[in-house]
Amino acid sequence: MNDHLAYVSDNRSVRNPILQFLAEKWYTVLYFWHSIIGIFIRLEDSPEGDKRPVVLVPGFLGRTLSWKSMYKHLSANGHPVYTVPLGFQVGNIRKKSKLLETFLIEKNIQNCYIVGHSTGGLIAAGLTYKGRDRVKKLFITGTPVKGTYLAYFTPIFISSWQSMPNSKFIREIGEVFEKLPNVQSVFTRKDQFILPSENSRLGHFDDVEFPEGGHFNLFMGPLGIECLFDLITAEENKDPKPIIRKVESSKVDQKMIESSVTHSKSFAATKKTNLKTSNSKKTAKSKQIPKKKSVPAKKKKKK
Repeated sequence: MNDHLAYVSDNRSVRNPILQFLAEKWYTVLYFWHSIIGIFIRLEDSPEGDKRPVVLVPGFLGRTLSWKSMYKHLSANGHPVYTVPLGFQVGNIRKKSKLLETFLIEKNIQNCYIVGHSTGGLIAAGLTYKGRDRVKKLFITGTPVKGTYLAYFTPIFISSWQSMPNSKFIREIGEVFEKLPNVQSVFTRKDQFILPSENSRLGHFDDVEFPEGGHFNLFMGPLGIECLFDLITAEENKDPKPIIRKVESSKVDQKMIESSVTHSKSFAATKKTNLKTSNSKKTAKSKQIPKKKSVPAKKKKKK
């Protein structure tokens, strides 16, 4: 459990403990405020982008609004971004996994990255093969992989019972995490909601230790957003999304349009010639008909 990675930013310095504490208090207030107004307001999906899509899954009591800063950063850097409305995440986590899977299928999201915060990571891990086939990699941050003792303080919620250490759900989800090859965890040693904080580790060599403290700072703070974005970018650079097909398809579409235009022009030209010939025939017939009728008419008058 000692072998893991440590995140070091090239652009930002680590804040001192006092600023970290104050910032986390602010993120906590903002998080629960978003959970209230999120009943009426949610972030709209941003499907535009030339990179792989990113699906953001909120945690316990979380709403889509809590991802706003992360959402803007990903969208500005070319990623289509989707936020999943799952309610308050206090019910059965397995049912939430089915809702996430349905969301991926209905939106036709494929080859995507999923970022799950806290309980959101457990929800993403519960996908069946129908959902997993659509996921390139799963990033979990502050997720109680081995449960959290804080769940004992909220026993009125089903998800709290499932998140208790050594629960049946935690044991089963632990087996799932062991089998998933494309999952990476981000954790902090100062997580006030995951007790002990080591329970948010997968135990993989590529687990990433976040240098600052705070459960919500992991995805709402500037350094947390940068950390998750850098991990997604590193994964994207290993296997960039191909864009050649789009160019080829556009050329094919252009050729099809040009051929259809020329075909329509030739068709119109032949149609015009046919109309001219038919009109000339009609005029010829019309000239002949009055001559035949005029003779008997004059004869009748003479009689």
